[in-house]
Amino acid sequence: MANAHIAVVIEAGRDDARPSDGYGRFGGELAALDRVGDDGRPLGTSFYNETLVATGIATVDPEAVTVLQDGSDGGAAIVRVRGRLRNIPFLDGPLGALLPSDFDQEAAIDYVLEPDAEAVKLRVTIRNAAEEPLDLGGISGISKELIGFFQKNQQQLVTPEVGFDKEGEAAWVGFVSPGTGFAWRSVDGPLLPSIAVSGFELFEAPGFAADACSATTVDRAEIIVGGPFYDGLRAAIRRHDGEPEGELVTGTVEDAGGAGVADAWVHAVDTDGRYVSRVRSDEQGHFSLHVPAPFTLQAQKSGYTHTPVAVAPTDGTVTLSFEAEGTITVNVTDGAVPLPARVQVIPVDAVSSVPEHYGVLEEARGRLHQAFTVATLGTVSLPVPPGQHRVVVSRGYEYELVDQTVDVVAGNTATIDAVLTRSVDTSGVMCADFHIHSFHSADSSDSLHRKVTGAVADGLDIPCSSEHDWVVSFGPVVEDLGLSDFAFGMSSTELTTFTWGHFGVVPLRPQPGALNNGVVDWVGRTPTEVFAAIDEREERPALIVNHPRGASIGGYFSAARLDPDTGTSTSELWSENFDAVEVFNDSDFDDNRDDSVEDWFALLRTGRRITAVGNSDSHSMRTSPVGYPRTCFSFGHDDPRQLTDLAVRDALLSGESVVSGGLFMTVAGPEGTRPGATLVSGAAQFEVEIQAPSWIAADSLEVYVSGVLVDEVLLVDEGAGPARQYRATVDLTLDAGDTVVFHARGAGDLAPLHPGRRPFAVSNPFYVAGALRAESYRARRAQARLPSRAHAPRPHGHDHHHH
Repeated sequence: MANAHIAVVIEAGRDDARPSDGYGRFGGELAALDRVGDDGRPLGTSFYNETLVATGIATVDPEAVTVLQDGSDGGAAIVRVRGRLRNIPFLDGPLGALLPSDFDQEAAIDYVLEPDAEAVKLRVTIRNAAEEPLDLGGISGISKELIGFFQKNQQQLVTPEVGFDKEGEAAWVGFVSPGTGFAWRSVDGPLLPSIAVSGFELFEAPGFAADACSATTVDRAEIIVGGPFYDGLRAAIRRHDGEPEGELVTGTVEDAGGAGVADAWVHAVDTDGRYVSRVRSDEQGHFSLHVPAPFTLQAQKSGYTHTPVAVAPTDGTVTLSFEAEGTITVNVTDGAVPLPARVQVIPVDAVSSVPEHYGVLEEARGRLHQAFTVATLGTVSLPVPPGQHRVVVSRGYEYELVDQTVDVVAGNTATIDAVLTRSVDTSGVMCADFHIHSFHSADSSDSLHRKVTGAVADGLDIPCSSEHDWVVSFGPVVEDLGLSDFAFGMSSTELTTFTWGHFGVVPLRPQPGALNNGVVDWVGRTPTEVFAAIDEREERPALIVNHPRGASIGGYFSAARLDPDTGTSTSELWSENFDAVEVFNDSDFDDNRDDSVEDWFALLRTGRRITAVGNSDSHSMRTSPVGYPRTCFSFGHDDPRQLTDLAVRDALLSGESVVSGGLFMTVAGPEGTRPGATLVSGAAQFEVEIQAPSWIAADSLEVYVSGVLVDEVLLVDEGAGPARQYRATVDLTLDAGDTVVFHARGAGDLAPLHPGRRPFAVSNPFYVAGALRAESYRARRAQARLPSRAHAPRPHGHDHHHH
């Protein structure tokens, strides 16, 4: 539907052979909201994702999606979605236990677009056959009218009361972007925030009552469409409400020399201190803003300083001038060849920042900039206020870093020629992170390019996309950035059940036109059925149990009640048809000693070959870097161009791998065997080598046999420099069915690269042929050592995200 102002796209009803994309699955949803240009065509600037209109946890499962009125008579255009209320699959689990779920009425949703409107009206009909009114909140005041948004991956949530904070009731809930945004407003009163999980934002509308023995039709919401940015949406809301949209004030954001500054935010605050609007400057520094009343404008961009300026509606044109700034230019090479690298700029004296409700996600941990030299391959220039700035240049855990402080003078450039030395020898080994999210996941706003640039700058060889129930490959992004000499990008998915856990499916290739670009559907299926369907895919993927412990919606071992003593479960949700466990999710061995590590050891004692992996589960590069930890495989070469997704899968399944969290470990067993090998019982000797750059230190090596700590070796640096090098010879007597795992731990944390993360490495098991005997295990338990510093608290400042 379209008029002269806006265009509204409504999805048809689902095909029985193929559910709708996204989480609604039934079809009949809004699919896009856009503005219309002067040529009468949509601008193509919709960032709309998905919104669920629910009665309790039910929505209309369409039997038909039809045009009731096409507007050719000069009246409204109306599209009707008619069917029965049916529970939304992803809510029909643990979340459903918190929400009403007893609805099965005939219902319809009408989308109504008037000829000159900048909003589409949402009209609901419910046929109540009962002899009592159906109370959806209109009688009791306990609302069962729910609106669920999956919008925050490419848009920001905003309310008129608190700007970009989400606190308390809201007259309307808006989502804004550089393109076209929208505001959702109930016709009967404010929206109340309810549940927020994994990018899903649930709000309660006021509710209503459906009369007994009749069909009740009521207008429930208006969805106002506007943009660009927050200012364009606010102006559209004022026009829709019949209020003056304000005078259009135009201006330029300039640096101290009078040159326009692109991509600077311009924030507007009214005379009472309320945050009311914002826009962003264009490539020439120009901006335009609607000013219905006197405002204070503040220009803002990382590296610049600006004093707010009072603006009146009659001002017409304004200039917002930043104070004089300097520049830091960093050139990164290995002494000859430019390198991808991470550059952090940390002011010695903290610089001022804008309030959180302005909605600008500035760098964390005191950083002014976190940039990557990938786009210009070796060079980056960054604006900074005058003064002293600490500059840290790094390339992951295999390289020495450059850490120096420069004094920057206004108008001048401080240049750092950073030569990064590769001091850790990882010849023949490449490392992967199988759990990386971008804006194709509902709970991440990082672009594909930003995720890949960050991964490669931090020395990750195999970045693997892992979106929630969506398939996209990092491969084309690696090629587009010209980084094929440094990395192999691949695709997988995080199968996200919202009921019994999350799982990495590696690899999974995109299938355009298929459900969610090629995912394996979990809705209405048991784990046994889903795991079997994964096995049937052409890629024959490896199945990884992601973050296995925690809330049941995200942790399979918790949902299926895995017994950490026996490594089994009697739950109907339990299936052993998985290959690996994400034992380390943005965390180290000590963090997981009593949960996922113990689960892994229990599974190994049952005789199963289960590979442990370490992944970042990175959602935001600000706080969760890619590649901590990572899983390292021996391919016998260092050329990413020779890799294939199936070769990576086979390496994962082989178990010949080590998890690296800053420390790089190799282990050689009898006759040069590697982790994943099968040994014979009896005496066995293992040679362990641990390497780290000079800014990371190891201090001890733990040895586990069948999950029991049998030895701890203090490590002494034997390296000749600059890298640290540690060696240990471990002699063991092994029984049938034993497994041998090595854990190296380090002192302190990984600052300044990854503050708050601790250095560690863990080998995958060596397996001893035969079945583990109970008496052998009991004997080992009786002689077990206690870790020298188990459960050590995390260093202060670690930002660990939660599902």
